Amino acid sequence: MDKVNLTTHSEEETMAFGEWIGAHAVNDLFIALNGDLGTGKTHFVQGLAKGMGINDAVGSPTFMIMNYYEGVLPLKHFDFYRLGDEKDLYNIGWEEYSSGGVTVVEWADVFPALLPPESITVHIERINETMRHISLCWGKGAPESVVKEIIKYVACLLYTSDAAD
Repeated sequence: MDKVNLTTHSEEETMAFGEWIGAHAVNDLFIALNGDLGTGKTHFVQGLAKGMGINDAVGSPTFMIMNYYEGVLPLKHFDFYRLGDEKDLYNIGWEEYSSGGVTVVEWADVFPALLPPESITVHIERINETMRHISLCWGKGAPESVVKEIIKYVACLLYTSDAAD
């Protein structure tokens, strides 16, 4: 499994990273999103949606379980936080909604067995009020074009940071 890390310094930077990925999203992209409450998972998804050309207001689907957004590629935004059992997902059509377009699951670690091997896992940790540490990992089945763009984004951040020192 391959992995990269980056640090964002504001909500806007977290959203910009999501937007970059969204701009390079491909059909069947699956993002497993983890992190404590208030770390910026929904901000990341808001950026992702913007990058995908989706102009709808994007909010957390905590109480709805899933929000669906139309776009060139549809965005299916799930939240596993309040679910007690995988059956709850199957009752709303998990099998139909979790393929095609772009699927993002907040609190993906609640049901890890549901995550496909081609998932890109994003873990966000709070460093302080504005800074976030973001770790991304993926296996061999992850979309190569998206992985290349993630690596490019992180490399540009490192280069810019090194040049500023």
